[in-house]
Amino acid sequence: MNFTKPFLQEAWERARFTELMPVQEQAIPLLREGKDVLAEAPTGTGKTLAYVIPALEKIEVEEPHVQVVITAPTRELVMQIHQVIQLFAQGSGIKSGAFIGGVELKRQYERLKKKPQIIVGTPGRLVELIDSKKLKMHKVKLIVLDEADQIYESGMSDSATRIANSALRDRQLAFVSATLPERTAEWGRTLANNPETIRVERAVSTQVTFGYLETSRRQKPELLRRLANMQGSKVLTFINNRSFLGPLNGELSKYSLKYRILDAEKGKRERMETLRSYKKGEFPLLVTTGLAARGLDIEAVTHVVHYDLPESLDDFVHRSGRTGRGNANGMVLALVTDQDLKHLKTLAKQMGVEMEAMEIYRGEVIPKREFTAPQTIKRPATPHRKGRSK
Repeated sequence: MNFTKPFLQEAWERARFTELMPVQEQAIPLLREGKDVLAEAPTGTGKTLAYVIPALEKIEVEEPHVQVVITAPTRELVMQIHQVIQLFAQGSGIKSGAFIGGVELKRQYERLKKKPQIIVGTPGRLVELIDSKKLKMHKVKLIVLDEADQIYESGMSDSATRIANSALRDRQLAFVSATLPERTAEWGRTLANNPETIRVERAVSTQVTFGYLETSRRQKPELLRRLANMQGSKVLTFINNRSFLGPLNGELSKYSLKYRILDAEKGKRERMETLRSYKKGEFPLLVTTGLAARGLDIEAVTHVVHYDLPESLDDFVHRSGRTGRGNANGMVLALVTDQDLKHLKTLAKQMGVEMEAMEIYRGEVIPKREFTAPQTIKRPATPHRKGRSK
């Protein structure tokens, strides 16, 4: 990898990355050339660095004004992107800032006075800063919309459009997501200038196992308990509606089990502390909704559990992609009733994977077909990380 700035080479080596991921190989040259880009690539394939590297290369350190703006649909994802920027900007003199809802506006005005050159924020908060004339957009070179499909589907597209249109017409735009439906791509084309489209195929990792556990609604909490108690497990569980978080919390609290709930409506400090503790391995089970964990990069998730089946393929892909990141081992499990099986098989077929019936046996998840012949069971490989970039 040839970097135009020495500090990026140093950051790359510190991260112990050895090669570019496919989306990076395609996106970085186009963004360096100043092209507008619509990029679709599966979760865990390095999309963040695909735009952060060229974004940092474009910044002129001696110019004390905002030059790059990145927007993302959730506060957690904004903070995660900002952490990547800080890591790769070390030693460069580049100033950055994160701007999210739930934080007092006055504090964020003060942060803008420090003259950051690259900023990350949720669409609504960035529009507030623009409307208050505290965020000046006339010298912005590049605007990135991460998880663009979620921005569009969640009703944030008007705010994102405002952000894009507040800069000069010759600004560069990049729309990035794991799934880029045609309606989102069309929205991007209306804002961008002759954008190049990148589509990295959804290659299913051979190191991710897909399966399902047949159960009843009543027994699902018990299955979560058994999964979380497996040795070395790090379980991320998705439900469809945050209104179900309370009842599930009540059921799980009956067990002697370490777990936490990640609720998008809770305070920023509580959510960030929950994520930090989970990433450190302080508890084995995290329960959340799809929106709350959208785009989050959490290493070494051993099991993604669809407690509820999502309605759409896009949500199924996004949630499933939380494990097996960077070619690590992992397992995707759906907890299904008889009524769910048909929908699950439809989603699996659309994604191009086979969902096998599984059982929990002696602290391991094994194919149901082997359940009567336990002597043939082999312990799954331990999740690991290879030297590829995020």
